[in-house]
Amino acid sequence: MADSVVCRDKRGRFSKNIQETSEPECAESIEIDHNYGVGHLCIAGATGCAVCCPGIEKLLGSSKINTSTSWHSGRRLVEWGTLLDHLKFCTRCFNGPLILSHQTIKGEMKCGLGGYLYVQCTSCQELNRIPYGSTHKENPSSKGMPSFCVNTKLGAAMIDALGGPQRVNNVLSTLNLPPISHKNLKVMERRAGEMIEGFANLSMDQRCREAFEAEKSNAAEDENGTENMPDTNTDSHTDMTDTNSNTRNESVPAVNFSGMTVCADHGWQKRGFDSLTGHTFLMSKREYGNKVIKTIVKHRTCGTCKWWKRNRPGRKPKPHRCVWNHRGSARLMESQAGMQAVKELLEQGTPVKTIEGDGDNTLIARLKSELNLTVTKKFDKNHTIKNIVSRLYDLQKNNKNLKISSLVIRHLTKSIKYVFAKNQGQPDDMKTNLEALIPHQFGDHNLCQPRFCGYKRQPGVKYLHRSLPYKAPLSDPVLREKLQNLFEPVISKAASYADLGSSQACEHANRAASLRAPKHLHYGESESLDF
Repeated sequence: MADSVVCRDKRGRFSKNIQETSEPECAESIEIDHNYGVGHLCIAGATGCAVCCPGIEKLLGSSKINTSTSWHSGRRLVEWGTLLDHLKFCTRCFNGPLILSHQTIKGEMKCGLGGYLYVQCTSCQELNRIPYGSTHKENPSSKGMPSFCVNTKLGAAMIDALGGPQRVNNVLSTLNLPPISHKNLKVMERRAGEMIEGFANLSMDQRCREAFEAEKSNAAEDENGTENMPDTNTDSHTDMTDTNSNTRNESVPAVNFSGMTVCADHGWQKRGFDSLTGHTFLMSKREYGNKVIKTIVKHRTCGTCKWWKRNRPGRKPKPHRCVWNHRGSARLMESQAGMQAVKELLEQGTPVKTIEGDGDNTLIARLKSELNLTVTKKFDKNHTIKNIVSRLYDLQKNNKNLKISSLVIRHLTKSIKYVFAKNQGQPDDMKTNLEALIPHQFGDHNLCQPRFCGYKRQPGVKYLHRSLPYKAPLSDPVLREKLQNLFEPVISKAASYADLGSSQACEHANRAASLRAPKHLHYGESESLDF
C-alpha cells in the first residue's frame, strides 16, 4: 500500500488503484473558429420562415392578411394613443417597447378604415397583433372580433352625409384610402343605423308625450280661466298653509280636451306619383316644441326579395329586414301612412284631434271610415295660397286672349295673402273681404270695407291701384267674369280659411330628408331610407 499512488479517476473521485496504461489519455480542447453548421440562413424573404418567425404560416395561409410588401402603400387612419398603448410590451415575453419598422412588420389585416399590424418581437420572435384604432363590442360577452369605432362612425356618416357604398368609395379613392367592399359598408351602415333609429324612436316618443301634456295643460288653463289670475284677496295676516289656497292653485284637468294638434305632410323620393318610396312626418306645434313626433316610411319594393325571386325562384328568401310594406299606388301612400301614424299615436296614449296640412281630405275620410275617429282638418296657409295662385296661372296659360299679365297675378297673390292674414278667427269678415276682392280690382267698391279699402276711407281723394298696371283698375269684363268664377269655390270655403294652420315645419323636415336621400338616387330597396 505504500507503493500505491493516490490520484483521481475520470469522474474526479480519489482512487488508490489505478491501472497505468502505456499511453496516458489527454483531453483535447478544440475551439471551432467558424461554426457554419450550427447557424440558420433564412431564404424565405422579408416575411421569414417558421424558424426565425414562429407563426408566419398562419399569416401566409390567411386570405385576409396581406404579407406582401404592398401593405405600406396608400394611407391609413391611425389613432396614435391606441397604437402606442399596444406597442408598450410583447404579449409573450413582456419585453418592450416593440419596434415598428419595415423588418418587424410582417403583415396587415385591413378591417374597413381600421386594421391590425402583425409586429414581431425582437426578443422572443413572437408575432403581436396591434390594432391602429379603438374598437368596441355591442355585447362584450359575445365571441368574435370587435368592431372598429371608425367603421361605425363611417356607417353614421353614410346615413348623414355620404350616401350609398358607391359614393363612399368615391370619397375614399379620392383620399387614397383603401376601398371597402359594398357588403362590408352595408354592415357598417346597419350597425350604426339601428342605434340611430332606436335613439330616434325614443326621442320621438318622449317629445310626443311632452307636447301632449303641454297642450293638455294649456287647454285646462283656458277652460278654467286660472292662467295668470292675480289674487286680489291677499291679506298680510293670512296663513301661508291655508288649505283653501292650496286647493285653489291645483290644476284642474281639461274636460273638452280629447287630443293634440299636429301638422302633417307626406313626401316622395321621386317627383310625380310613380315613386317607389314615400315618408310622412307628424310634428308638434311651435308653441309645444315644434318637434317630430312620428315618422312613417313606405316602400313598394325590397331589394333582397327581388334578388331571391330573380335568382332563386320558388325558394323562400333568407331571414332579413324586409322593408316592403306598401302595396298600391304612390298616391295611396299619403293616406295610409298618415292613418298608420295616427293609429300608433292613439295606441301609445297620445291621440290626435286636429291635423294641419294640405287640402287633401282623403286621410280624414279614411280615419272616420276605417278607425271610427273624428279628426278636424286645418288647411295649411301656404298650400292654400299656392293652389289659388296656380289656378290663376292656369287661367293665363289656357286663355291667351285674356288681358291678365304676371304683374296682375302677383298683385292678386299679395291681396289674397293680406286677406288671409288679417281675418284669422273672423269667418264673416273673411267671406266679406273675399267677395269684395275681385270687384275692388275693377274699381267697384260697393262691397269693400274701410278697414281694407282706401277708397272707402277717403272718398274725396282719387284712389290709385299702386300695384296694378298704370295704377288704374282693370276693365276687361271677360276677365272679371273668369276671376269671379275662379273665386266662387274660395268664397264658399271662407269659414275654413278663417282658421288656417301651418305645416311648414314638415316641409323643412322634408327638405332635410331630401338632402340625405336625393330624388335622383334610390335608397328604398333596403333599410337605408329608414335610417
